[in-house]
Amino acid sequence: MTFSSTDGSRGKPASPDFAFFPALGPAETQIVSLYRQLENSQWWSAGQLRQHQFAQAARLVAHARQHVPFYAETPRRLPSAAEGGIDENAWRSLPILTKQEVRAETARLRSRDPHFSTSVYSEWTTGSSGRPLEVFKTAVSDPLFRALKLRMLRWYGYDPKCKVCEIRRPFWNTDAPAYRMPCWEWPFGNMFPSAEQVSMSIFADTEAQVRFLETEAPGYLLTFPSNLRLILRALRRTGKRVPNLRLVRTMTERLDPDLRRECQEVLGVPLRDVYGATEVGFIAIQCPEHDHYHVQSELNLVEVLREDGTPCRPGETGRVVITPLHAFAMPLLRYELGDYAEVGELCPCGRGLPVLRQIYGRKQETLTLPSGERRFSVEMFMVFEDIRPVIQYQLIQKSLTVLELRMVTERPLEKAECDLIIQRLIRQVGAEFEIRLVFMESLPRHPGGKHMDFFSEVEGGEAVR
Repeated sequence: MTFSSTDGSRGKPASPDFAFFPALGPAETQIVSLYRQLENSQWWSAGQLRQHQFAQAARLVAHARQHVPFYAETPRRLPSAAEGGIDENAWRSLPILTKQEVRAETARLRSRDPHFSTSVYSEWTTGSSGRPLEVFKTAVSDPLFRALKLRMLRWYGYDPKCKVCEIRRPFWNTDAPAYRMPCWEWPFGNMFPSAEQVSMSIFADTEAQVRFLETEAPGYLLTFPSNLRLILRALRRTGKRVPNLRLVRTMTERLDPDLRRECQEVLGVPLRDVYGATEVGFIAIQCPEHDHYHVQSELNLVEVLREDGTPCRPGETGRVVITPLHAFAMPLLRYELGDYAEVGELCPCGRGLPVLRQIYGRKQETLTLPSGERRFSVEMFMVFEDIRPVIQYQLIQKSLTVLELRMVTERPLEKAECDLIIQRLIRQVGAEFEIRLVFMESLPRHPGGKHMDFFSEVEGGEAVR
């Protein structure tokens, strides 16, 4: 990765002093070097960032034209070669790359460049669909990801002296309920003295998770939004707290706006969210000063598009299309991730990084009206905001006229409570729907640990509005 030496800091301080780091190995030194560049480039103007992106995109396109069969054999997939770089209008005329194409063309999308013959590794993702998708990455992908993560930790003021607890999908190969490391994950534990990092399975029951947090008393907690909501409800019922906690960070799932408020009320700490995907790494990280997200433009060219393919303006919502700018092992040019997001105005914090005001999630998280028109799924938190006996819920669209609401409750609901839930739901979706209430002992998670408050089993429908 290379950046222009132009100083776009707008008077902001340069990269922090890393003199407190001990002697670093080559890998850690590379990450710190990349991080220092990112600390400078975040203050570039939007124009400077755009110029950098398309210069890097031109290098990626040239590589794809020469070494990647999928593109070399399909000229319409690439912009015409030009000395002046890539024209943005020509870029936007390129076809969108779908997940189905990536699954079908994995071998042809992989680079044949002999320089990558020994430095390429693969990662798998199933996302929310459960269908596996393999992506190939080069040895530089991980240092770039770690440099962005270091940016995030510094944005949020992480203190290395504080313990980190994670509640997520298990990555350890034992039956142990938790995995303990004496310091923060690599490379951070090598960069500076740090406290422990302890991970627990998200499939553990909520009571066990609460006991885990009480016992470990972390300074920082990382988990999924749906799991955090269960923890908050359990803490609210018992009146317990998590001593020493400074901040909660969420990932992987759509974040409902009310969860920030509930986290502050119950735990007394702020919530910060990160938007990413296995295929492309970090896409957007919540601003350290505001609730909206900053696109990580140095690594990903992110487009938010209307259904006609034109760019959304601030305040508009569209589908997210991403080009990971350093994906030389497997170029994904204009890759449709399947998510929808709302574009925001330039941030008053002074960073030139583009803004996403809100991330809405996948297409299957959109409601199809009986007319066939699509719109974003209902805001379920508003349905249950003061109905405390409901511990967990999930709304499933079974057909164009039937919604099934599954609930886990701590006691049987009264008729008045059920009527109120239905009334609130109808207020959002319309009276054309039949709403069926189903009470369950538990709501199982996706094998990857995810949980969706809403998903649709209906295919088709018009464009999302």
